[in-house]
Amino acid sequence: MAFALSIVTPQGLAYEGDAESIVLPGSEGDFGVLPNHERFLTPLREGEVEIRTASETLNATIASGFADVTGTEVTVLVDSCEFV
Repeated sequence: MAFALSIVTPQGLAYEGDAESIVLPGSEGDFGVLPNHERFLTPLREGEVEIRTASETLNATIASGFADVTGTEVTVLVDSCEFV
Protein backbone atom coordinates (compact mmCIF):
# COMPACT_ATOMS: atom_id res chain seq x y z
CA MET A 1 0.00 0.00 0.00
CA ALA A 2 1.26 3.49 -0.81
CA PHE A 3 0.25 7.14 -0.61
CA ALA A 4 0.67 10.00 -3.08
CA LEU A 5 3.63 12.26 -2.26
CA SER A 6 4.32 15.73 -3.65
CA ILE A 7 7.24 17.98 -2.69
CA VAL A 8 6.72 21.52 -3.93
CA THR A 9 9.19 24.44 -3.88
CA PRO A 10 8.83 28.01 -5.18
CA GLN A 11 10.74 26.82 -8.28
CA GLY A 12 8.17 24.08 -8.96
CA LEU A 13 7.53 20.41 -8.30
CA ALA A 14 10.64 18.70 -6.84
CA TYR A 15 9.05 15.25 -6.46
CA GLU A 16 5.75 13.58 -7.32
CA GLY A 17 4.98 9.90 -7.00
CA ASP A 18 3.82 7.11 -4.74
CA ALA A 19 5.64 6.39 -1.48
CA GLU A 20 5.50 3.53 1.03
CA SER A 21 6.82 5.82 3.81
CA ILE A 22 8.53 9.15 4.40
CA VAL A 23 10.55 10.53 7.29
CA LEU A 24 10.42 14.33 7.66
CA PRO A 25 12.22 16.82 9.95
CA GLY A 26 9.38 18.29 11.99
CA SER A 27 9.81 21.42 14.07
CA GLU A 28 9.58 19.27 17.24
CA GLY A 29 11.64 16.36 15.87
CA ASP A 30 11.73 13.87 13.02
CA PHE A 31 8.56 11.90 12.29
CA GLY A 32 7.50 9.15 9.91
CA VAL A 33 4.37 8.84 7.80
CA LEU A 34 2.86 5.58 6.57
CA PRO A 35 -0.29 4.97 4.49
CA ASN A 36 -3.55 5.79 6.32
CA HIS A 37 -1.78 8.15 8.74
CA GLU A 38 -3.95 10.47 10.83
CA ARG A 39 -4.54 13.83 9.13
CA PHE A 40 -2.44 16.77 10.35
CA LEU A 41 -0.59 19.91 9.25
CA THR A 42 2.85 20.64 10.73
CA PRO A 43 5.78 23.02 10.28
CA LEU A 44 9.08 21.56 9.07
CA ARG A 45 12.64 22.60 9.87
CA GLU A 46 15.68 22.32 7.64
CA GLY A 47 16.90 18.75 7.52
CA GLU A 48 17.04 15.35 5.87
CA VAL A 49 14.13 13.54 4.21
CA GLU A 50 13.95 9.81 3.50
CA ILE A 51 11.41 8.60 0.93
CA ARG A 52 10.80 4.87 0.54
CA THR A 53 9.05 3.71 -2.60
CA ALA A 54 8.27 0.16 -3.69
CA SER A 55 11.59 -0.02 -5.56
CA GLU A 56 14.06 2.43 -3.95
CA THR A 57 14.96 4.75 -1.10
CA LEU A 58 15.54 8.42 -1.92
CA ASN A 59 17.27 10.95 0.32
CA ALA A 60 16.99 14.72 0.12
CA THR A 61 17.73 17.85 2.09
CA ILE A 62 14.94 20.38 2.52
CA ALA A 63 14.66 23.92 3.83
CA SER A 64 11.91 24.94 6.22
CA GLY A 65 8.26 24.69 5.23
CA PHE A 66 5.11 22.73 6.00
CA ALA A 67 3.72 19.21 5.54
CA ASP A 68 0.03 18.46 4.98
CA VAL A 69 -0.69 14.80 5.76
CA THR A 70 -3.90 12.92 4.98
CA GLY A 71 -4.52 9.19 4.95
CA THR A 72 -3.86 8.95 1.21
CA GLU A 73 -1.66 11.95 0.38
CA VAL A 74 1.30 13.95 1.74
CA THR A 75 2.07 17.40 0.37
CA VAL A 76 5.35 18.99 1.43
CA LEU A 77 5.74 22.74 0.80
CA VAL A 78 9.34 23.88 1.34
CA ASP A 79 11.67 26.70 0.32
CA SER A 80 14.09 24.26 -1.36
CA CYS A 81 14.68 20.54 -1.92
CA GLU A 82 17.95 18.93 -3.06
CA PHE A 83 18.12 15.18 -3.76
CA VAL A 84 21.33 13.32 -2.94
